[in-house]
Amino acid sequence: MKTKRVLIDGRWAGDTGIGRLYKEVMANAPAAVDFEFVKSNMGLGNLFSPLMLANEIKRSSAEVFYSPSFMPPLYSRTPFIFTIHDLMHLFYYSSLHRIYYRQVIARLASNAKQIITVSHFSKQQLISLLGIREEIISVIYNGVDASFLNNSEEMSLDRPYFLYVGNRRKNKNLPAMITAFATADIPGEFILALSGHPDSDLELLLKKLKIKKRVRFLGFIEDEDLPKYYRGAFATLFVSLMEGFGLPLIESMASRTPVLTSSENALAEVAGGAALCVDPLSVEAIKSGIERLVNDRTLYQECVLKGYERAGHFSWETTAKKTWELILS
Repeated sequence: MKTKRVLIDGRWAGDTGIGRLYKEVMANAPAAVDFEFVKSNMGLGNLFSPLMLANEIKRSSAEVFYSPSFMPPLYSRTPFIFTIHDLMHLFYYSSLHRIYYRQVIARLASNAKQIITVSHFSKQQLISLLGIREEIISVIYNGVDASFLNNSEEMSLDRPYFLYVGNRRKNKNLPAMITAFATADIPGEFILALSGHPDSDLELLLKKLKIKKRVRFLGFIEDEDLPKYYRGAFATLFVSLMEGFGLPLIESMASRTPVLTSSENALAEVAGGAALCVDPLSVEAIKSGIERLVNDRTLYQECVLKGYERAGHFSWETTAKKTWELILS
């Protein structure tokens, strides 16, 4: 295969979902790629990023430009491919973010050789909300690391625990999940374990619900420990209002741990009937889902078996292979 020179926006490397995608795509790059990287250290959220990228591409000898996330160049004679994971900015960010996405990102995206997105749900949003042409959008699912599928170690918190892994953004629906857990008719020995640290809003909610002693904050979870936390959990709660994909969903299923998730957005698509899906807008529905997982052993075991089987359909190797096929085509 003829070697192809590719300019990469490596600013996205880091401990995020996008950073994980970037890491896996780069780790599985074919030999027929000659890498060149964006030299600028401009912040990822800088409004002038499209102009900076255009200048970087202009100075580069690369034959194609690739970015693992939503920022396209302002102009480019070089073909470019980038990923739009979701349209969260249109719903849960400021009015400036919405304007920027509609008036800048959407217009520049139409010039792309190809846009990658991570679910059919997100693809339909790109078409209907941003007016992007269907023929330039390719769906490539995220993957799950073999460390989740193969792990047999369990983290012990001394009590059975429901697990939440994620940030505190509004779309994550964390207050609803916490309220549902607090009011669920389940044994008091169950606790809720959350990645990260408490903030003032959560502290107030826990005080109001009188469950501070039943909630444990785990801080930052290292990659090597995450499979153990999933495997040790009774179940994972991930009932988001909106996701482009939802890595915790398949990471938990790969760990043989049932998931309570949303019946809306990309989460139901990714779950593929292998998780218990409920209405994310209904605290009562989330509460009922928690109670069913605790009290219905048949349902619980079905979620374990179907979830593990479903997770086997996702791999980072496949994600990377399909991504490079697009970049090099």
